[in-house]
Amino acid sequence: MARKRNSTPDETLTANREFVELVGNVMSLRQELFAQLLDLGDRNINASCGYPDNITTEQYQAMYDREGIATRVVGVLPEESWAEDPTVTETEEPEKTEFEEAVDALVRDHNLWHYLQRVDEQSGIGEYGVLLLGIDDGKLLSEPVEGINDRGEKVGNPDHELMYLRVFPQSLASIAAVETDETNPRYGEPTAYRIKFANEHGEAANEKEVHWSRCIHIADMRTSSEVFGTPRMQVNYNRLYDLRKILGGSGEMFWKGGFPGLSIETHPGDEDVDIDVDALKEQVLAYQHGMQRYLSLLGLTAKSLEPQVASPAEHVRTHLLAIAIAMGVPLRILMGTEEAKLAGQTDTSHFNRRLGRRQNKYISPMVIRPTFDRFITLGILPEPAELFEIVWADLNSPSDLDKATVAKLITESLAKYAGADVENLIPPLEFFVNVLGWSTEQGEAVIKAVVDMFGELPHEHEEEEVFEDDEFEEDDDAGQG
Repeated sequence: MARKRNSTPDETLTANREFVELVGNVMSLRQELFAQLLDLGDRNINASCGYPDNITTEQYQAMYDREGIATRVVGVLPEESWAEDPTVTETEEPEKTEFEEAVDALVRDHNLWHYLQRVDEQSGIGEYGVLLLGIDDGKLLSEPVEGINDRGEKVGNPDHELMYLRVFPQSLASIAAVETDETNPRYGEPTAYRIKFANEHGEAANEKEVHWSRCIHIADMRTSSEVFGTPRMQVNYNRLYDLRKILGGSGEMFWKGGFPGLSIETHPGDEDVDIDVDALKEQVLAYQHGMQRYLSLLGLTAKSLEPQVASPAEHVRTHLLAIAIAMGVPLRILMGTEEAKLAGQTDTSHFNRRLGRRQNKYISPMVIRPTFDRFITLGILPEPAELFEIVWADLNSPSDLDKATVAKLITESLAKYAGADVENLIPPLEFFVNVLGWSTEQGEAVIKAVVDMFGELPHEHEEEEVFEDDEFEEDDDAGQG
């Protein structure tokens, strides 16, 4: 029996290479097959549709500035998230602490929540936004503020005042330098910005370098970076670009279709007639753009061309639906409409839960707390005795109308229960707890209040009277017997 020979290292390496080449060839054949089936070839969908391969900050800003739907895409989440201002508390005591009073004064004097909502929105146009703090230290914006070191730590006991707040999107606040020390907690974060301020004409032309200690860096939808977020328009940029084409094209369609075109034709047999093209063009222009309502055509006939006009409504709605799906926002909320009441209530409930997560997992820890921490570090706010909390209103809490509707339904249920004489089947306490959903304490409190008012439950006296009548009837029957 022949013995199996072991492969040498060179033979094994060669076999591995051949196997890798074989796998590569198979994968190449599959890719070519898929390309043929999908008819990809050299087609570039972005180029064919006019989509940019790489979207610049300026393009995002232009889309936000010029297209109302793009503005809504960027602003809908911040607008809905800040529908109710949060409350910053240090303790649960009713009396205001020194820190809470200072916060109230800061919110009142500098309209703080307004600026934080603005930077929340503006930061979503590009990859980040900047909130500039105007500090009263008399130094240049390019110089660091005293009281904080390059690691972001408090130094000494600074006592600064806040003079103003300013908001800048990425297009007006480029990063000039970043922290390169890997041992610094701020590693990779900006150390300086180049901010464009508006001149007397409102144009962003006056550029200044600003030190990071005077800025709060805000970035939404972060992935692998703590400095750069994802622009809110990015996932929908192609759809927004399509909407520009649809809406612009529909406007042009109605502009041209509202006035039908003209076909100028020669009479049969006069094909060789000499036509004064310039004079004809002048007449047509006078007819189209002026008050002239006739055409003087010798040897020619003018025929009206039937316009081709179609409604863009369905195309627009389809794109809006695609945008809403990509954003995870109900279409009616994106559009700002009230329709389909029952479905709308369900949508609102789910959307409010998402807003609650955004408030508690992004706005509070990534927008409000860093801002307040910087205020405390610079002495703009006093040091709190305890860790302050940021409390948001319950977005799903019932409105006054909801409360009135529920009170009406409960009252009607109680009236029907009291008039149906079914207390022997469902005693009052069980009805309150198991049917109305009250707690046992609430049910017992209502029963006690009724007893205190009437001395007994309304049906108890009636039961006694019925029992006594039956007893008298039995006595009469016994006497007759």
